[in-house]
Amino acid sequence: MDTKREHKRGWIGVNKWCLSLFVFCFLFFASISWANIGLEVNPDEINIENVRLGKKIAISDLGGEKVKLSIKNKGALACTYSIDILYTAKTTVSLGEGYKDIPDTHWIIPENKELRIPANSAKVVELYLKIPKNKKYYGKKYQAVIEVKSKKNSSQEIFVLACQLKLYFSTIKAEVKAK
Repeated sequence: MDTKREHKRGWIGVNKWCLSLFVFCFLFFASISWANIGLEVNPDEINIENVRLGKKIAISDLGGEKVKLSIKNKGALACTYSIDILYTAKTTVSLGEGYKDIPDTHWIIPENKELRIPANSAKVVELYLKIPKNKKYYGKKYQAVIEVKSKKNSSQEIFVLACQLKLYFSTIKAEVKAK
């Protein structure tokens, strides 16, 4: 019985040592890898009101410079990022109170769908809205999700980074007719 306990205690010690070595190696390599990557996207969310239908409109024309999409590569290497517009229902983001999921993600058009950003640099991207001129879209409140995602520079890269932000917008109640 005592030899079984000693044998069991020996394996427990070996297992603890292996686990400690694994954790140390993981943290060491992760800290090296994570030191060379990073992504920051601003603003956290965009709110736009009274969007006119039928015309392509720059979101910054409605909300100012602060609603332009700023993408910052915080890594030590240049990186390519893609910008995708997603239905809220296809993400883990919940709909804002009073908002409906956007009927068509093609209504939101990034200035660039893909861009390369040098290390420790940022670029600003304009977003455009083009909502079809249709009675059913007047006086509505819609939400979409904008996803900025890094692309792998090589097959050896382990991580792909992504940030998602909400875009809330309302359409004008009705077209004002000129007399």
